[in-house]
Amino acid sequence: MTIKVSAITLDANGVLLLPDPDALRAVLERFDAYPDDETCWRAHYEMMHILDQTDEPDWIEMNRALASALGVSRRQRDEAAPDVAATYLSDRWVAAPGAVESLARLEADGYSLAVVSNTQHGQMEALLAQTGLCGVSEVHTRVAAVLDSHVLGFGKPDPRIFEMALIALSKTAGECVHVGDSVQLDVVGATGAGVASVHVDPLGLCAAEDHAHASSLAEFTDELLARSQTG
Repeated sequence: MTIKVSAITLDANGVLLLPDPDALRAVLERFDAYPDDETCWRAHYEMMHILDQTDEPDWIEMNRALASALGVSRRQRDEAAPDVAATYLSDRWVAAPGAVESLARLEADGYSLAVVSNTQHGQMEALLAQTGLCGVSEVHTRVAAVLDSHVLGFGKPDPRIFEMALIALSKTAGECVHVGDSVQLDVVGATGAGVASVHVDPLGLCAAEDHAHASSLAEFTDELLARSQTG
């Protein structure tokens, strides 16, 4: 017997949210770099791919790579890297294109939702409400919980954070799918809790065949709702 998916857990950064290009440009203009929105967002996914290939990240080199991906010259990247990284790791993020509409469509179609996020600042619930995405109240699309690693003291890929989401959703692992933008954090963590996963990989950088892929939450939503209508 096939169990129908009726709940979705969602990573925040990279799925619901993307780096605020204006915040990044405010830092980068001092280093003669003026990336457009797409370049700012592409840089995020490039960094996630690098992290997925690295067991023990060299954060100094990662920060340099981020600065370079955003258009900072090699001559200036060492100076720019700390400020760029600080902005990137802050709460200066915006709703990803199509994310607000996708959440509303999923809720309208009867899917239960929860957010599972690793953060540096512990303000994810407030940020999601501020950007008009979702919340535990009914002001925006309602989610059963926003599980923030900074608040909890542990995060992905620890399966416990996914298990907490399942409890909040009142669902079994087989009834849920997780959507995230990292193999090491999202796919590995969800799998550890018995939850199937979809890897948001708009640049097509992941060649793994043991999990599904989508270019965005909007594409995932389109495909899921299309299948539910025909199934």
